[in-house]
Amino acid sequence: MPRIDVADFMSRSTLGRTHLRVAVLCGICLLADGYDVGIFGAVVPSLIREWHLSGTLAGLLGTASLAGMLVGAITLGAAADRIGRKPTMIAALLVFSVFAGLSALSPGPLAFGLLRFASGLGLGGVLPIAATLSSEYAPARWRSPFIMWTSVGFAAGGLLSALVSRLFVAEWGWRAVVGTGAFPLLLIPVLVGLLPESLEQLLRRGRTARARRIMAGIDGPYPVDASATLHVSAGGTGPKASPARLFEPEYRARTVLLSVAFCGCLLMLYAILTWLPQFVANAGFSVSSGLTMLVLLNGGGMLGMIVNGTLASRLPVVRVLVGSYLLTALALLLLGFAQTAALVAVSAFFAGLLGYASSVAENAYPSVVYPAQLRATATGWCLGIGRIGGMIGPYLGGALLDARLPVAADYAIFALAGVISAGAVLAVHRLGAGRPGNPSAQLGVEVRPGSELGRRP
Repeated sequence: MPRIDVADFMSRSTLGRTHLRVAVLCGICLLADGYDVGIFGAVVPSLIREWHLSGTLAGLLGTASLAGMLVGAITLGAAADRIGRKPTMIAALLVFSVFAGLSALSPGPLAFGLLRFASGLGLGGVLPIAATLSSEYAPARWRSPFIMWTSVGFAAGGLLSALVSRLFVAEWGWRAVVGTGAFPLLLIPVLVGLLPESLEQLLRRGRTARARRIMAGIDGPYPVDASATLHVSAGGTGPKASPARLFEPEYRARTVLLSVAFCGCLLMLYAILTWLPQFVANAGFSVSSGLTMLVLLNGGGMLGMIVNGTLASRLPVVRVLVGSYLLTALALLLLGFAQTAALVAVSAFFAGLLGYASSVAENAYPSVVYPAQLRATATGWCLGIGRIGGMIGPYLGGALLDARLPVAADYAIFALAGVISAGAVLAVHRLGAGRPGNPSAQLGVEVRPGSELGRRP
């Protein structure tokens, strides 16, 4: 009777319809995340005018959803490792959609901030679960590219929100545009019917027949029939996943360093997504021009995610990640010195391309440096703590706006965060590569030709 390790089966499988279906559905889920961030940045000028907000207070409103995401990413990432990826994803989208829709009815800034915090609780779980599920269904060679290409949904959501705002804020008002954030309710029936559960989760809950049916439709290294015994590798049967395990001696240093890296990246990205329209308006251009720059920023982000996904199939993901951080910092510096609408537009496009590329590359990295049973927990932790940087970004941008510093200084402060992130990831890489012996013993993954830690094929 053949005995099949499901993780090994998926790692050695040939790319096919099931893999692509999971990637596309997870990417569609990430539309919600990008849409929410983009909508807030687009309506900030309207909120400032209607509620007579200072830049600092508007920045605090921008952090409300991110604070909820911090809590949601950590708790829901761990919940997905315990009770399953699919039900946790659906619950997260439901919570987000309901409170995002209600925020459009807010009578003032306090209610608006509280409702955005509540919507963030659900939204925080979407990205780590989507990244983990797409990783688990991807063949080994395509694991990091899959996570990156799936995350194109985030930039697509940002682009969609920018287009909706550009077309309808003036005519409909900010409340109607914010209310469109409830659209993920329409996705839930699709996910119930089409999104498969993690194979390892199915086996742990005794749903072997369902796992076998899914694997039978995949072109794997060997056939799966009724006589096959499916099992989870020893790496997935250790102690229950929990954030506390990330601080065991084996994982502590990389957890701290990756938390710093995620914070720096999301500080850059959320600062520019929140404040670009207002910064452009303060530079003497129209609010409409600011929204156009937001469209270009998110359009560049979609391209950057695709480019980084392609690079990750050919280069070690650590090189792609560090390069993206540093180039994002450079793009922000150039944006600060742009003096004409054309130069601002070009700089915004490249800032989006490189900033989004950085965020999607880092989403793939925890799946490289943590073992299978901790992937969702580690990704959720890093993204959750990274939201601290995301929270600092909008607030810092508002404080800089109130301080009336030169715009070049504002962007230089944002860029510094990218340099810090690059240094933190390089330190994680040195921790793994600097010890004698096989790096996989330190990093908890197998080094294979063409894999993220292996040599270029």
